[in-house]
Amino acid sequence: MRPFGFVLLLLLCSLAATAQDTVPKVSKKLFGFAPLSDTLPTRKQGIIVLPLLYYTPDTRWAYGGAGAYYFRVPSRDSNQADARTSYVQFLADYTENKQLDIWSTWNIFTRNENYLLKGDARFRNFPDRFYGIGNSTTKEEMERYSYNLLQLKAMFLKKIRPGLFLGLDYQYEFQYDFSYTAGGLLESGNITGSRGGTGTGFGIVGIRDNRDNIINAYKGSLLELSSYFFVPAMGSNFRYTNLNAQYQKYWQLRHKHILALQTRMRLTYGDVPFLALSTLGGDDLLRGYARNRFRDNHFAGTQIEYRFPLFWRLGMVGFAGVGDVFGSSSQVRLNTLKYSVGSGLRLVVDPAERLNIRFDYGYGREGGQWYFMVAESF
Repeated sequence: MRPFGFVLLLLLCSLAATAQDTVPKVSKKLFGFAPLSDTLPTRKQGIIVLPLLYYTPDTRWAYGGAGAYYFRVPSRDSNQADARTSYVQFLADYTENKQLDIWSTWNIFTRNENYLLKGDARFRNFPDRFYGIGNSTTKEEMERYSYNLLQLKAMFLKKIRPGLFLGLDYQYEFQYDFSYTAGGLLESGNITGSRGGTGTGFGIVGIRDNRDNIINAYKGSLLELSSYFFVPAMGSNFRYTNLNAQYQKYWQLRHKHILALQTRMRLTYGDVPFLALSTLGGDDLLRGYARNRFRDNHFAGTQIEYRFPLFWRLGMVGFAGVGDVFGSSSQVRLNTLKYSVGSGLRLVVDPAERLNIRFDYGYGREGGQWYFMVAESF
């Protein structure tokens, strides 16, 4: 789960951010970039409004705008640190593939981080590609479809001890107005969820997070475990269960030389609509494959990344990963296992918050893909 979603994409030619800070700034940003001398986060609250630009193989170039209100809830005890940064964010973008996405998300720590409130509300009109189900589909099987999505997620977590949260999550999704490639699998109606429908469920979530920075960690770890149950009793048209596990670990080998590890597993059981199946690809884990290139009931994958500075604002990373989707463990085979290797450049936007623009190239079994995003992949 990337902080700030995948947004706050600062441009080289962007307008300077506007913020109301409770602590005076030492220096001003130029075109959205903080001076390299600003290495301590002093901002307590503010508003950021920025143009939005990114590139992935699934969207091609995307344009729009993003805004966020960020703040820190102060502690009443002078001997206790303030809560970590909270934010409420909004974005709207339109892509070269004629995809519209309007999205609001929030991540709020209450006083002393006693509670964590997370969620999002979203509308998408999203033409996309479907290659079938399984880990051995081919690009020649690709068919196009589009749909509308209304989505609401609301998570309420209670602090059990510092860095450890446990709570409940509610999810609602309504998928409608599907259109398909004529004569394809989706048009036949034999794929669960290809006519749309409502998915309503609740989840149990546990998070242990002791990373030193949620945007770009140098040390610490993140462990997320969750289980979701979609049942007709809650208004769902589908009955299925979703289990998730994610682990991230960071080591600082020497100053700003970071070794990062990510492992993720997603399992689904029951009457699963195809849009809720586990997928492989995208701009984070297993870069080099288009998002949703492969989908099936289950996914497991891991990657490792080495990050280091070059000079001035520039840095570099190298990464490698492996994983696959599968219907059962017996379908996992070396000859279908997906790998990803690649490298990328980093441009420091805000050294205090460790926010970078990233330009990555990932290569896998089917060739390579370029990505232009902001914030690290994990």
